[in-house]
Amino acid sequence: MRNTLKPVWIVPVYRHVEPVREVIARLRETPYPVVAVDDGNDVPLALPDVTVLRHARNMGKGAAIATALRWAEGEGYTHAIQIDADGQHRIADALTLVERAEKEPEALISGFPVYDATVPAARASGRKVTRFFLWLETGVRDEDGLCGCRVYPAARSVALLPLLRCRRMGFDAEIVVRWLWNGWPLRSQPVHVTYPENGVSNFRMIRDNIAFFMLHARLCFLRLFRCYKRC
Repeated sequence: MRNTLKPVWIVPVYRHVEPVREVIARLRETPYPVVAVDDGNDVPLALPDVTVLRHARNMGKGAAIATALRWAEGEGYTHAIQIDADGQHRIADALTLVERAEKEPEALISGFPVYDATVPAARASGRKVTRFFLWLETGVRDEDGLCGCRVYPAARSVALLPLLRCRRMGFDAEIVVRWLWNGWPLRSQPVHVTYPENGVSNFRMIRDNIAFFMLHARLCFLRLFRCYKRC
């Protein structure tokens, strides 16, 4: 028997106010509702017929996802479909992740990026470093910790939030590590990634690389000494 899911799209938005309008228009053609998180944009996000959650100031991508996950669970949604606001992911790919979630509703279904020629070399190299650290922290090979296209089981994800410390880009990697430490299933499927021409990146080279280093140093320490908490 097919499992009955009640999914909702969640879209964190910071400095992508214009490109997200096209993304939202395409999401509204799907059977699922949409919630966007205005993460402290200078001009408040206004999207007709879309639920918009607001942060008074920029708190980071992870904080925006956490806000959306709590809202989704509180509204009775079983799963949250995360997708980036800048249009780098294909809606059709995200929907294949939902199909996988219907078969394994307790699993985190994560996209594994398939890059085209638009990917910056530094981004591609950085992903390889993250995959190496994920292997050290979990023993699982060839998983991507930074893909912004995922399907989260809402209840389990919200249960993990008190254990997470990273509220910016490292959130994507930390929740994967904590998920696996709990012994919960993680499944990945390919998703195509195209970096939009003249796109706006929220990645800050020095700040975010230091944050990533500190995150992985802490997670490796916790794994080495087996002193991490589980739900």
